[in-house]
Amino acid sequence: MTKTQIRDIITKIHFYLLGFALLNFILKNTIEISLNYRFAYLITILIYGSGIILFFWNFKPFKKIGFYFGFYAITPILTLLFWLFGGIFFGIIASIVLYPIQPNHIQIEKNDFVIYQENQGFLGMCCPYEITEKQFLILEKKIKEIDLNTEIEFNDNSIYTINGKTELKIKFEGYQFLERNLPERDTIILIKKE
Repeated sequence: MTKTQIRDIITKIHFYLLGFALLNFILKNTIEISLNYRFAYLITILIYGSGIILFFWNFKPFKKIGFYFGFYAITPILTLLFWLFGGIFFGIIASIVLYPIQPNHIQIEKNDFVIYQENQGFLGMCCPYEITEKQFLILEKKIKEIDLNTEIEFNDNSIYTINGKTELKIKFEGYQFLERNLPERDTIILIKKE
């Protein structure tokens, strides 16, 4: 194989993966069924990796498509600048550029349910959570979103099923305005009713 053939194969793989990722994004936001999160993240990393390789491959002689692949090459540079210098400017720029590849954090995974803490970027609000249910082998269905404006501590007994109802039990600090205090209380959120 020649270098041109290898570059063409990597380009085709890159755009097929990009199309697959965009289809997954559309399905996730419309019918709320998507690929397993780990699998979708692997596809995203492969897209960025192939984009960086193709940027350097199209750099000399520079081609118009190099502008597109330049986005993938500038991502690690902006991350390095943010890490070295910090500050709000680099934080906002890095947040915008890194948003597609920052993974959601898995808080708890039990039975067929997974709770993710959604990534909100540099200046995002605190702690929205998404609850998904595994479907088949590589799919997930979004069940519910939780946003309590505070971080939740999960443990192994947080998700349980009783009488066909799957519930999430958490400790939640609810601010009481009249008493001006933060009492901690048990809160039960219904996840799924069969």
